[in-house]
Amino acid sequence: MQRLRFRLTISRAQLLQYYQGHTAALSVITEQGLRLQVALHHFRSFVGHDGLNGRFEIELTEQRQLHRLHRLS
Repeated sequence: MQRLRFRLTISRAQLLQYYQGHTAALSVITEQGLRLQVALHHFRSFVGHDGLNGRFEIELTEQRQLHRLHRLS
């Protein structure tokens, strides 16, 4: 399994624009310098009143499929 970490800071207003525009994925740059596209629905449990904020870790299978996503802080 490959583990990658990244930060997200997306305001509530920006998230609403994503959802209204039917955006399917977020593009993030990991701390390791890789660009990933992660389906927006994977972040739903992390959205708060102020939006989506925090440092996250994603675990990918050898086929580069999402295995697990969790917030570190």
